[in-house]
This record gives sequence, C-alpha cells and structure tokens, in this order.
Amino acid sequence: MIEIGDNVHITADCSILQHDYSWAVIQRLTGEVLGSCGTVRIGNNVFVGQKSLILKGAEIGDNTIIGAGSVVTGRLDGNAVYAGAPAKKISSLEAYIDKRRKLQLNEAVLLVREYEQTYGKRPPKKLLREFFWLFEPRNTQLDEVFQKVFQLDNNTERSQQAFVQSEPMFSSYEAFLKYVESNS
Repeated sequence: MIEIGDNVHITADCSILQHDYSWAVIQRLTGEVLGSCGTVRIGNNVFVGQKSLILKGAEIGDNTIIGAGSVVTGRLDGNAVYAGAPAKKISSLEAYIDKRRKLQLNEAVLLVREYEQTYGKRPPKKLLREFFWLFEPRNTQLDEVFQKVFQLDNNTERSQQAFVQSEPMFSSYEAFLKYVESNS
C-alpha cells in the first residue's frame, strides 16, 4: 500500500500513514468499527523534509521537494516545491533552481563570516563542500571531500560532467575569500 520510487530522500522523523485510527472516536460513540486505509505513492527523485507527515491517499509526483514539517494529503504534481500544513505548492522546481543559483553565493559568504566570527580564523576549504562550484578550478584534481559530493545519489558521472562544463565565479578559494573580505 506504500510505493516509494527511486532516489527518494526521506529525512529524520517523517511518518507515512496508510491508515487512519480516527475511527476509534466513532467506536467509542456508537460501538461501530469503521476502518480506514489508503495507498501512498511517492515518485522518483523526491526529497521529504524533516518531520513531515504523509497521509493515506497521498500521491507525490517525480522531482518534488517537500519542505520540513509539511502535512501531505492528496495529489502533489511533480517538478515542484511544496510546504505547509496542508502542503501547498510554493514554486515550480525550475523557479526553485533559479532561486538557489542566486542565493548560493550569499549563503557561502554567510557561512565564511559566521565561521570567522565564531572561531576567529578562516574556514578550511573543505567546510564549504556544498559551495565548491563557486571557487574550485575545473582543471585540477578535486579534493576527496568534493569528489564525494559527486557520488551522492549515484549521480557521479552527470555531476562531474556538469561541473567540468561550468565556470567558477572565482579563480580560487583565496579569490573567493578576498571577495568575502571586500564585501564585509
């Protein structure tokens, strides 16, 4: 009664229910047991944020992101981002990708500044493992920490190809750190 596709990430403290025990109230009131159940289908390439609840009858399309703490009921179309209780569409996946591209630099700068404020020194390059596309040259052997990022989701070849075909915003990690300094 529960179908989960390929490359699905269900994070901590999520629940998937294919039943409903609310009939217990009816039983107490009338003595009747009126059972309730339904299927749950989760498509391919789906991320379910922490502490989300997926209820019976839910159907989540392919390439979908569910925000943390969401309550999923009914059908959610694919290629979109949903959040809330009940979960509602907040953006297309394409718009979310554009948003992430625009926010990535600011968030990397924030990470460096917070690290410097907390520890009184620059962060090691490896700490920015989600941001290495911003500064890592395409013609060098990547650090093992960055190579492991490619291996997430068994998508190594496609990630490596996208990386090599892209251009970094900065010529090096040091150039990125100078940018952070000059924009303080």
